[in-house]
Amino acid sequence: MKTKIVSVIALVLIVTVGAYAQDSTAASTKEMRKQERAERKARVKDDVKTAGRRVGDAATEVGQEVKEKTKVAGQEISEETKKVGDKLDQKEKEIKAKRAARRAAKRDTL
Repeated sequence: MKTKIVSVIALVLIVTVGAYAQDSTAASTKEMRKQERAERKARVKDDVKTAGRRVGDAATEVGQEVKEKTKVAGQEISEETKKVGDKLDQKEKEIKAKRAARRAAKRDTL
């Protein structure tokens, strides 16, 4: 009888220790998975930030290039506009000189 009681107590003790070990293993597995998810999430977040910075840098470069090209184009347009304006002023002076010459010729003939 004593051996049966000791056997039953030993069996209960082994089952209890096994259940506890299994439970703690499951808990540690859950914690490991949570930690892995958190690490993955942090890595992805960092990758997204890095990609965002790269896109921002590229956009800044493109913006600067466009700004420089626009400035050069604006200067060229300004120069051409001045040339056209000068030519118009020259033509206007020529026309006024011709008119003045005709009027003077008419006055002289009268």
